[in-house]
Amino acid sequence: MTDNTNFAQANASQEQNNEFNLLAIWRIVVLNWYWVLISVILCVGCAFVYLRYKTPVYSVAAKLLVKDDDNNKKRIRTNAISLADMGIFSNSNGFDNELEILTSTSISRAAVKELKLYTRYYREGLIRNYELYKTSPVLADMEEEKLDSLPGGIELTLTPKGAGYHVSAELPNLLDPKHPYLQEMDIAKLPAALDTRYGTILFAKNENIDDREGEDSKLKDKNIIIDIFPLNSMAAYYAKALSAEATSKTTTVADLVINDSKAARAIDYLKQLVVSYNEDANADKNEVAEKTRDFIEERISVIRGELDSTEDQLENYKTQNGLINITSDATNFLKESTDFQKEMVEIETQLTLVKGLVNHMSNPAFNDEVIPANLGLKDAGIDKEIRDYNEALLLLNRLIKSGAESNPSLVKLKEKTASMRVAIAQSLNNVYANILTQKKSIREQYDMYEDRFRNTPQHERRLTGIGRQQEIKSGLYLMLLQKREENFISLNSVATKGKIINEPAYVGKVAPKGKIILLIGLLLGLCIPIGLIYLFNLLRYRIEGHEDVEKLTRIPILCDVPFRHRKKGEKERSVVVMENVNDSMEETFRGLRTNLRFVMSEQEKVILCTSTIPGEGKTFVAANLAMSFALLGKRVLLMGLDIRKPRLVNLFGLPSDKRGITEFLRTTTEGYELLENQIHRGVVNPNLDVLPAGTIPPNPGELISRRRLDIAVNYLRTRYDVVIIDTPPVGLVSDTLEIARVADVSLYVCRADFSPKSNIALANTLKAENKLPKLNLVLNGIDMRKKKYGYYYGYGKYGRFGKHGTYGHYGHYGVYGNYATDEKGRADYHTEE
Repeated sequence: MTDNTNFAQANASQEQNNEFNLLAIWRIVVLNWYWVLISVILCVGCAFVYLRYKTPVYSVAAKLLVKDDDNNKKRIRTNAISLADMGIFSNSNGFDNELEILTSTSISRAAVKELKLYTRYYREGLIRNYELYKTSPVLADMEEEKLDSLPGGIELTLTPKGAGYHVSAELPNLLDPKHPYLQEMDIAKLPAALDTRYGTILFAKNENIDDREGEDSKLKDKNIIIDIFPLNSMAAYYAKALSAEATSKTTTVADLVINDSKAARAIDYLKQLVVSYNEDANADKNEVAEKTRDFIEERISVIRGELDSTEDQLENYKTQNGLINITSDATNFLKESTDFQKEMVEIETQLTLVKGLVNHMSNPAFNDEVIPANLGLKDAGIDKEIRDYNEALLLLNRLIKSGAESNPSLVKLKEKTASMRVAIAQSLNNVYANILTQKKSIREQYDMYEDRFRNTPQHERRLTGIGRQQEIKSGLYLMLLQKREENFISLNSVATKGKIINEPAYVGKVAPKGKIILLIGLLLGLCIPIGLIYLFNLLRYRIEGHEDVEKLTRIPILCDVPFRHRKKGEKERSVVVMENVNDSMEETFRGLRTNLRFVMSEQEKVILCTSTIPGEGKTFVAANLAMSFALLGKRVLLMGLDIRKPRLVNLFGLPSDKRGITEFLRTTTEGYELLENQIHRGVVNPNLDVLPAGTIPPNPGELISRRRLDIAVNYLRTRYDVVIIDTPPVGLVSDTLEIARVADVSLYVCRADFSPKSNIALANTLKAENKLPKLNLVLNGIDMRKKKYGYYYGYGKYGRFGKHGTYGHYGHYGVYGNYATDEKGRADYHTEE
């Protein structure tokens, strides 16, 4: 019982370990090398074709330094310990915002528009079209507003026609996208225009390729394909294709990388992108200066008019009163009032500036615009608040342009600018009130000295008043002129926001990767045939060869019996082991005979031969094994206990005289004379006797279970050296399990290309449950001349193996359910014929 248990465990372990066999893969390669070679050639060839016609994609990279604002630099310098230096924070949110702006659609749109990248040009080829960048002889373009309204791409095909072209246009059809609108025209001479429902397409000659040698000859008689895409879609495409990342956590240097099918176009795009980025940044910076310039120009115009009015008033007063040189009798009094006059001038100047700013702040039209700065206010706090507010408002406008509406920094910045504007308005009101207080105080002091001029002639006082107004207007006018010049200098000296420190350069081809594609082709060429053959091998449900049986069981395989091909003109025969013949069949059964001698002891003589289903060759193996033992000089009895479908009479051509083992089993006669009378002696060979089944009884199972079978076999042990029993298929009836009690060794026959693999499972069960004594396997029907699924049994011409006659037909057991019945389903009681 322990041995059977170990057998079952070992058999299960073997089935798991044999699920994937590298040796089987190697056999597939060796035995089907030509299919593998053809597959490799085809797959590698397809890989070469793919690489030949696949459009390559190149990578271009550049480094861009994004400069910090001056205020940010000052703030960093005033910090005692920089958090960035400590490694707590990386670069500021400002740099992150700049990276977002660089990859925004608005910046990309400006670059695409400047380079006209919304238009693609191709030269028509046999398999694929070849893209032309800056080398197309014809250029096409549309107006910007028409490009924005395009619902889809426009495809133009220019076919050379004489000195011009025939243009065929496919326009997008929103109602039926699969069937675009078609429009055609002939172009006799460039430039030309094609009017479509989506706008006018302008054609022009590319003047930049006139000096290119051989360019015209390459494109001559070749169709030119032009694709025009919506400007916004191409801007979004390039914005998505661009990668902008910080080189480290502590710098404001960005790595710009973009992939494109044309490296030159990618280089041009990166260069233009930086230009567009700087233009956008400078436009934001100049917005404050432009607003300040407009405010100063407006004030200069007003002050100039007031100054001219004061001068005209002075001139008219002198003319009317005939005054040329007025002697001042109150020189000493005027000296005391000089200081107050200066303060009055300054107060009036400040009051005018503050009043202008208050009016500007109170105007709702300027709520979202910057506040004029650097006007000369003495209050440094107001100037600082205005500068901070302008910087915050500019940053807010840039973030809004970049499309980052969901940026949390944007929300905070909006709230901050609103609160700052309210604070500035409050501060201006406070300053204005304070200046009025100062003016009142100075006016009181000034009036005190004016009282001393009561005796001064009326003309002197009048001229002094007019002169004072003239001095105030003149001082304010000169100050505004100075501020205008300063603002003009600031407007024309704005530095660029970004600086290229590494020019855009070609990095390498990113797709397709030639070595990887070829390697994939090679692997596919190897895996496809191997995988298919291995899959077919896994899907086979019949036994194909020796290794199939080894994978399914640990039961010893004593012999592989080859399939016997008949020679031309040779009659069919089932006993193929003949005297004085040395061929493959003789060698096969000689090997089986030798292996059995190692399995059997000297006292063991009875060999049981069975199979799972009919047609596997158990009777054939039993007959030829008996003949092999007889040729060795042994006294052999071949006993037919397949009493439901007996075949020995037909197999050996015995007379149909109803003799057989059943005649002995169904009687109770004492002695062995009846048994001896049922034996056919000297069949085929003098040492070979045959005991056929005899008449088919109505109760074969009960008959075999009787004690008479044990008596008969024990008697035959004393009369013969070897007793071979041909039994029924064990997978159909239980007769064989009853017969096993009188046997010493069991041969379980399975047939290549016939027996299902599930048959071996029954043999494993019988072995594990010890229902058949010393169970061994015989693999029958192997075709030596065939090579299939990794099995190759051909031995060349040695011993002329593989060129023998057929076994003959094994006979048919019929439908399993009708086993041992006649055509009408009745029990067959006739003797074998």
